[in-house]
Amino acid sequence: MNEPVLRASHLTRIYGSGRTAVRAVDDVSLTIPPGELVIVMGPSGSGKTTLLSMLGGLLRPTSGEVVINGTVITELDEDRLPVVRALEIGFIFQAFNLLDALTVEENILFPARLREGGVAAARPRAKELMSRLGLAHRRCALPRTLSGGEKQRVAIARALINEPKLILADEPTGNLDSRTGQEVLMILHDIARDEGRAVVLVTHDPRVEDMADRILWLEDGHLRDRNEVHHWARDPVCGMKVDEWTATLISEHEGQRYFFCSPRCKARFDAAPGEWTGG
Repeated sequence: MNEPVLRASHLTRIYGSGRTAVRAVDDVSLTIPPGELVIVMGPSGSGKTTLLSMLGGLLRPTSGEVVINGTVITELDEDRLPVVRALEIGFIFQAFNLLDALTVEENILFPARLREGGVAAARPRAKELMSRLGLAHRRCALPRTLSGGEKQRVAIARALINEPKLILADEPTGNLDSRTGQEVLMILHDIARDEGRAVVLVTHDPRVEDMADRILWLEDGHLRDRNEVHHWARDPVCGMKVDEWTATLISEHEGQRYFFCSPRCKARFDAAPGEWTGG
């Protein structure tokens, strides 16, 4: 059985303190083996980018552990993290994050400075990636002359140059038209399948669903499988539907659990339960 490329255990990230504290990510655990493309979806503000940043060692969790290819990155000192990020993780961003003064080939090779043998040893790999991604004829072009799809393919090649086991992509189709976005998604799908890399893709884009091995849903900081059945309850005070899986405002009355959409509804219920239950 293949060892997981990524294992995250009980990740929590809290911003602020006291009454103003916000749990952007709340006790999230996941494991991803080689060759799997996992999609993390959810509404805006649900904690997707925060989660991805913790998985990639860009943000330290308040609590929990992240293990990548056998290395517990949450235990590393800040001076060791850049090398691990460069060699073990490939990042793909919505905004591409290319260096304007460098050519396509130079952008792709930029992270190779930290690998064994440096840029010189990585040139054959860069040539292979440019050929595979249809960039060979743009090798000497500057980013300002590239289309959005070409820029994203350069970003993908740059993420792959050091042959990392894990690829993290944050809204990689967000700045692309429908056709180009589909091409980028197919590239990421093929990378996971053909090269045995674990790919985690955060997105709002519903086009990715048919390509994913697994779709996870993040909402209010909690993670679950997209196929998991919702268990809905009705707030007894206002009648609003509440998802029992993510609900945090709960009261019990005469052996029955009641779920609430807001502290105000819960307070009104707790003051006079019988008024809302008919008891």
